Amino acid sequence: MCMKRVVWENKSNNQLCVTVPKGAGIKAGDIVNLENEKIKKIVYSTIVGDLFHYGHLQHLEKANLLGDFHICGVLTDEAALEYRAKPITNFNERKAIISNLRCVDMVVPQSTLDPSSNLERIKDQFKHSELILVHGDNWLKIPGQEFIKKIKGRVVKIPYYKKLSDDKIIIRK
Repeated sequence: MCMKRVVWENKSNNQLCVTVPKGAGIKAGDIVNLENEKIKKIVYSTIVGDLFHYGHLQHLEKANLLGDFHICGVLTDEAALEYRAKPITNFNERKAIISNLRCVDMVVPQSTLDPSSNLERIKDQFKHSELILVHGDNWLKIPGQEFIKKIKGRVVKIPYYKKLSDDKIIIRK
């Protein structure tokens, strides 16, 4: 069965979108008839997204502008514990928020601080695309940067939004 669908433009990121009806046999996260060869730049960002705020949004929106397809790795609770206190919101809550942002095309779980295993899968799926790893400039060593160098991708540091952080929100109560 073939369904004709109207393509619409997402005004926030100028991406073209198609709405797929429920019951079509397609599940969240599937890529449907996407011609991988036409996607030239894949952007990968990492986020915990606990107590989601304007700084998080700015980071993801800036990352989205760098490529054709933006994939965001949401750190699992265990991965977040590798470098910070336990998140207040759980993984599924944080993933739901990030999944509903217009500036993110796809969300994947990231089970360690280092996204290299996710980056490897993405590179296998999009063989002819440049892979761009985006991270805040508040980190000296970017997890995953060695893999990106090996495949001749790019690491882009986005300015850290200093006005807000989870810690500052918690302190202000």
